[in-house]
Amino acid sequence: MTATFVRNAWYAACWAGDLETGVPLAKTILSEPVVLWRDAGGVPVILEDRCCHRHLPLSMGKVEDDTLQCGYHGLEFDSAGACVSVPGQSRVPPGARVRSYPVAERHAMIWIWCGDPANANLDDIPDLSWLDHPDWTVTGGHLHMKADYRLLIDNLLDLTHVSYIHKNTIAGDPKEALVPVKTTRERDTIRVERWMLGFTAPPMYNEARKFGGEVDRWQLIKWQAPSTVTLDIGCAEAGTGAPKGDRSQGISMWSNHIITPETETTTHYHWAFARNYKLDDDSVSEVLAQGGLQTFMEDVVVLERQQIALEEIGDRPVVDINIDNAPLQFRSILNDMIAAEEGHAAA
Repeated sequence: MTATFVRNAWYAACWAGDLETGVPLAKTILSEPVVLWRDAGGVPVILEDRCCHRHLPLSMGKVEDDTLQCGYHGLEFDSAGACVSVPGQSRVPPGARVRSYPVAERHAMIWIWCGDPANANLDDIPDLSWLDHPDWTVTGGHLHMKADYRLLIDNLLDLTHVSYIHKNTIAGDPKEALVPVKTTRERDTIRVERWMLGFTAPPMYNEARKFGGEVDRWQLIKWQAPSTVTLDIGCAEAGTGAPKGDRSQGISMWSNHIITPETETTTHYHWAFARNYKLDDDSVSEVLAQGGLQTFMEDVVVLERQQIALEEIGDRPVVDINIDNAPLQFRSILNDMIAAEEGHAAA
């Protein structure tokens, strides 16, 4: 099977707030079962979720004195994956260890590196600094999607679908679908830009701020390889200067989509809105939480059905149209990165 993952990259394992001290958390990332926990100092640890003795998932065990104890025979493993204790014997067998993964906590997330540990560079973690900055309020969550993660990125880079899938949430005027988009490519990054001037505000935006008339709306998308998509989105009263940088008469947000392949056909979908207005207004947070969940579930329903169709149809050809420019470029960059990794591994 052709590889679909870039391994030498940082992926979001979970939201930092979901990882507790001394409590094992099982995840599958890039088809690899892993177990996460925090040690007594709050430092995150990630090991392969397999005891080297009889392969019981270590996540079924417990954390004691900063070691993870297997729930089957009591072998204990430290944060580096080395077995440090075997009940009933003083000597630990040579080679009794499991894989440990480079891990980092940054931007309200726990990040994992599944590739060569020597290549793990913290500077390569995507910049999502607004997710834990005091000048921003964040509303987000996690969805499990039964579809290839690449379908989700295709979806996020395709703005035209908004008018059809999201007509009850973030779509405004149906004519928005006719507004052209601008796509640019910079090494391992793709940007998609669309300005919609003099349109109706979408329902979710009107819930956050009541607009009295037409608005100027923007959607500025950035895909950063391999699987992070951020959208600078918002709208302002029409004609008040938003296209020139004055957004004071509207609302502006970061819509964050931090996507982690679980397997070839399932995905961890971490999403979050970050806003710099009405920071302490819980009612706004609730509107964004409910609206965001509804919006992204609309996508998940479509993409899961698309995945079923792809599995049923197989390799039948598809027809590409103009709106596929950004998704096709994303696929091209990703495929080149995967091929480069495979070529390096074979050398």
